[in-house]
Amino acid sequence: MNKIVLSSFTLATIFVTLQMMVGVEALDIGFAKDVRITMFNNISQTIAINCKEKNYDDGFHDVNPGESYSFTITVSRIVPRSLWYCSFSWGNGGLKTFDIYLQKRDGKCGMGKTACVWSIREGGPCRVGGQCYPWNN
Repeated sequence: MNKIVLSSFTLATIFVTLQMMVGVEALDIGFAKDVRITMFNNISQTIAINCKEKNYDDGFHDVNPGESYSFTITVSRIVPRSLWYCSFSWGNGGLKTFDIYLQKRDGKCGMGKTACVWSIREGGPCRVGGQCYPWNN
């Protein structure tokens, strides 16, 4: 029984140590990963972008036409439930919202050739080099 408790303690210690080590992400063996999300303004007016998740509000950012705004999030590799949504407003375009990072949809974002780069257009956001989506209802 003591060997089982000792082994569990040792495994837990190794797990915590690996999570705290600098460079674990570079080796791609961590239990979390950083994802960089970039949004290009492809609307002819400045847009105000405000992105949030359940417990964090990234604040408002004005993005001029042709410019971009980026931020980095950390998501769990074990439980894919991260959701970041953004609101977009410009001129008389009203207020639009979109789930900019939905881990079940975007889980491979930032890995290999799949980038988390979006083109924000009046009709809705489009993944650069990929699919376009409608605004949220």
